[in-house]
Amino acid sequence: MLQSGDAGARDRAAFADWCAQSPDHARAAAEARSLFAAVGQTEAAQQWQENPDIRHEIGSFQSPVQGTAKPRRQLTLQPAQRRVSGPRPRRLVIAGAMVCALMLAVFGGVEATGPIARWTSDYSTAIGQQRVVTLADGSVAHMNTASAFSVDFSGPRREIRLAAGEVIFDVAKDADHPFVVSANGGAARAVGTVYGVRLDGNAANVTVREGIVEVTSGDSEPVRITVGQQVRYDGNGGLKKITDADLAAYGSWQRGKLIFNQRTLSDVMEELQRYQPGKIVLARDALRGLKVTGVFETADLDAIFASIEQTTSARVTRLPLLTVIY
Repeated sequence: MLQSGDAGARDRAAFADWCAQSPDHARAAAEARSLFAAVGQTEAAQQWQENPDIRHEIGSFQSPVQGTAKPRRQLTLQPAQRRVSGPRPRRLVIAGAMVCALMLAVFGGVEATGPIARWTSDYSTAIGQQRVVTLADGSVAHMNTASAFSVDFSGPRREIRLAAGEVIFDVAKDADHPFVVSANGGAARAVGTVYGVRLDGNAANVTVREGIVEVTSGDSEPVRITVGQQVRYDGNGGLKKITDADLAAYGSWQRGKLIFNQRTLSDVMEELQRYQPGKIVLARDALRGLKVTGVFETADLDAIFASIEQTTSARVTRLPLLTVIY
């Protein structure tokens, strides 16, 4: 890392060249520097920095401040998995997580849910925000957190381009003008139905609540999915097997809820990542496979982190733009 004191002239020159390649790279570097500065401004960080052993081991990274959360609900974990033992070198684990988060911020580029998607789309939501939009044809778009899409109704098809996040569309019937949502090189086509499209990295998921939706991706044969079904495709044109959707949990964010039924802790943290800024890091692999069942409020994510501490041996530390579970 450039801040560690070990970087040489070649490293700094390479980093400067990378920043100059595009505005996205420069903006990501600035965000990483802001995160690093915010960590160092805490009182505990200043105290911890005075410890010569820690300073020697992790360079110029500072100490986190232990966050507090008000427990309201608890996770239900598999009995055999309730306790996860193992050594926890707290400071080094958190420092390593900070390094990973900063590397992701710098070298991972600007996320699709960031300013670029919002600036270039017709409709967008910020992180943690939901929004309902009525389109010109009477269709209703229910937008989840950090989502963005554009509309083109000028041709024979009602075209939606999903740039980020997740949107559930309640489509107005118009047999002469199919409703098509395009995302990640694929498309989901309907006439009058209710279905959602969600972007997950380089893949997309299509889930149907009402009616029938035809899904295409690249050169793959189109597939039709109906109520209670979902299909996933990747950016390379590959369509996955049709699976059953959990409609009781699907779209629960529209009611201000997050419902998890036997989901791994890793999956749960990926979901929470969509609802809060910064990074969530699971620092111990042994925690990733824990099964989680519970209902939580999207407005009170701290309750999930509190429940993790109550029902497992894990601990949670909250920092500006960084949450570490170790």
